[in-house]
Amino acid sequence: MATNGGFASGESHDIDFLVNGRRSRTQRFTLGQKKAQLARTVNRVPEVMVKVSGGGKTAQHVQAHMDYITRNGKLEAVNDQGEKISGKEDVKELHDSWDLDAANGQGKYRQAFNVVLSMPAGTDPKGLFKAAQNFAREQFYGQHQYMMVLHTPDTDPHKNAPPHPHVHLVIKAEGFDGKRLHIRKATLEEWRGAFADKLREQGIEANATPRDIRGQTRKAKTPGAYFTEKRGTSKALKSKFEEARQDLQQGDQTPKPWEVAIVNRRRAVVRKLLGAAAELRKEGDETLATAVERYAKELPRPETERHQMKRAIVAQVQQQRQTQEPSQQRDGTGRNDDKER
Repeated sequence: MATNGGFASGESHDIDFLVNGRRSRTQRFTLGQKKAQLARTVNRVPEVMVKVSGGGKTAQHVQAHMDYITRNGKLEAVNDQGEKISGKEDVKELHDSWDLDAANGQGKYRQAFNVVLSMPAGTDPKGLFKAAQNFAREQFYGQHQYMMVLHTPDTDPHKNAPPHPHVHLVIKAEGFDGKRLHIRKATLEEWRGAFADKLREQGIEANATPRDIRGQTRKAKTPGAYFTEKRGTSKALKSKFEEARQDLQQGDQTPKPWEVAIVNRRRAVVRKLLGAAAELRKEGDETLATAVERYAKELPRPETERHQMKRAIVAQVQQQRQTQEPSQQRDGTGRNDDKER
């Protein structure tokens, strides 16, 4: 059987699982590319973020979002033709050119998708924006109209501007051929990998690893949930805290089904990491094999939002007790001293 650097070309290996996030029937990477991605993962190269933050179901909603991300025309945008869009009138003209009023499903289907492409604070904004442009051109040019805007903490006039550079990408859902864009989980995984490739072309270290393999057990919050929690108006969050408080009061330590699933997934990931290390060592790459083993040992403990809430409640109770006890001791000591005197 023909082999590829120690790996049988027709077989599936643990390194495939770690690179793709699951067993893949197609060879998406060569062995060298797989090892390079695994090395980026264990060396904790910054991970790209690609998420759908929503999308307008009417032409008016799309217009409002375009105004919002350009800060009412204060920030320059770029369209799918590479043209610069400056000022509120230009934004409106671009919006009108999309003919969203004539699109099917007004008020029922998304007329546009709002996508955010992001990297951690400190990433070169110019390189990030260039990578985003190249990504969008490769994915959508000639198929869907789009507009994008770069936000940085230095240029964004919003009072609560995030510290990390990111790009807002608005994609018209209906393509030039009349077919609608459908974004699934697999689509986002593919986009993350493609965006990471474009960032590396700009000299920016970037990686796109599945969440489980990064040791991250909690999903990112939707923008709506994030901002309602930040304002302190989230009913869902209050309900979760109340449930966690009741579990503590009742001494209920029974793991929830999703917590059992998280632990099982973590065990599977650790097994795959150690299996990949064995494969790499057999293939002769001792350095990467050792790095993979170290990474497996250093993965953070699996934790859910409920775990964090319980710890926060316990810490709050302990702090209250510590605040009350010195006060009670001072009162008691004072009374005893007065009696002795």
